[in-house]
Amino acid sequence: MMHPRPATASLLTVLAVALAGCSALQPANVAPMAVYRLDAVAPGSSPAPATATASILVGSIRAAAGFDTSRMLYTRQSYQVEEFQQSQWQKPPAVMLMPLVATALESSGVFKVVLQAPSAVLTTYRLDLEIVNLQQDFGTTPSHLNFKLRAHLSSRQNQQIIAWREFGVSIPTATEDAYGGVVATNQAVAQVLQQLRAFCVDQITQSAQARKKQP
Repeated sequence: MMHPRPATASLLTVLAVALAGCSALQPANVAPMAVYRLDAVAPGSSPAPATATASILVGSIRAAAGFDTSRMLYTRQSYQVEEFQQSQWQKPPAVMLMPLVATALESSGVFKVVLQAPSAVLTTYRLDLEIVNLQQDFGTTPSHLNFKLRAHLSSRQNQQIIAWREFGVSIPTATEDAYGGVVATNQAVAQVLQQLRAFCVDQITQSAQARKKQP
């Protein structure tokens, strides 16, 4: 029986070690990142009448600490926040929310013009928003998506805040995973957009009526 020469045996050993090392360095099979978007629109649409004169700027949309990134968050117990490892938003929710808010206000039929920041055009009103909470809660069965948005409506003429309000909804998820949270998020955003639109219309209508009563 023939045995490999010492030099050949050494070479085979080196090759075996090298191949084992390369195999160890190769990344493990990891599922691709799932990317989701907000695409909710408040139902109903009324075109602005020809007599409409009010205009509004959707100003800054901020997010509380932890909700200002593309990471999708969830919680299983109080005070502890975790991140989904294989799911994320396409953009930070505050960025995706901006055009949705503008569309909701445009559909109200109250505004002649709806602009989005940044804009140097002087409008009648300005709406600033902050995402206070946006996370899936697995502490209940089924899990719930909690969404809270704070709104400040101000007059650009005198730089005074007319009114502010917080809108909060909790939507049960259809499935106990990130996608279930995404679907519930879009439902929650649609509800809040409808409430936000009604809030702006009511406040601006009251403001207009108050101005008419002034001597």
